Amino acid sequence: MVVLTRPAGQAQGLAQALAVQAVDTFEFPLMKLQAVELDAAIQAAFASLERYALVVFVSPNAIEYAFQHVPKPWPVTVPIGVLGPGSTRALAAQRIAAPAYQVIAPPAASGDAALQQVSRYDSEALASALDQTLGLTSLKGQRVLIVRGNGGRPWLTDCLRSHGAMVDTVTAYQRLLPNPTPSQWARVRELLAGRRHVWLITSSESVRNLQTLAQAHLDASQQILLKRAQLVVTHARIAETAQALGFDTITETAAGDESIIHTLLSLTEAIVDRF
Repeated sequence: MVVLTRPAGQAQGLAQALAVQAVDTFEFPLMKLQAVELDAAIQAAFASLERYALVVFVSPNAIEYAFQHVPKPWPVTVPIGVLGPGSTRALAAQRIAAPAYQVIAPPAASGDAALQQVSRYDSEALASALDQTLGLTSLKGQRVLIVRGNGGRPWLTDCLRSHGAMVDTVTAYQRLLPNPTPSQWARVRELLAGRRHVWLITSSESVRNLQTLAQAHLDASQQILLKRAQLVVTHARIAETAQALGFDTITETAAGDESIIHTLLSLTEAIVDRF
């Protein structure tokens, strides 16, 4: 059994792919997403995109929520930076893709290497890609827009400002603590009572939310069992957060669904009850 913790509505494709492999799944979202009100800052930023030398979307969610307000078509002179292939696909769904548009992202491994290599899709990797493509020093004195959810790491903002860019940030959506139903908690307790399972965690905030929710809804013995459960995480930073919170069985994989599935299947005998 694999516990899928992506926000509601974002795990169907992965669940279907695992079902093809005869792997059962259970959706237990560890993050709730909600649109923010269209305030003056967002309106002003999206009404004059041509003044920016670069626009960065930090996630597919940022693209989904922002493009409810972005005027179309996107100005072809404004390059877009994204952190990974999920965001590249989200832009393509908005009809924004090469060669008509310049979309800058960290390079992805290909072929068999994509299944084995833990690719980095984060702010540091995007900064490197931006430096190779545009040259970070070329952004000195230029305006850059970063579109994100509430909170998040300021690393990329600080990096761009250190190279002289004038960075504006707007919040397109909120990330909130979810409220699982009693039936979802009953399923979690059933899993902790003995069925082999693994938790798929795709953000540091999600693992922190799991800790918060567990403290409120599980007894002490169940919390201990949860800390011993197998986690599969998609970034080293998530693994570090989980370790700091006391989780002790953690496997890191690359962020793409293909790599996630490969990793889950490789752990089948130890963690997935397929029979």
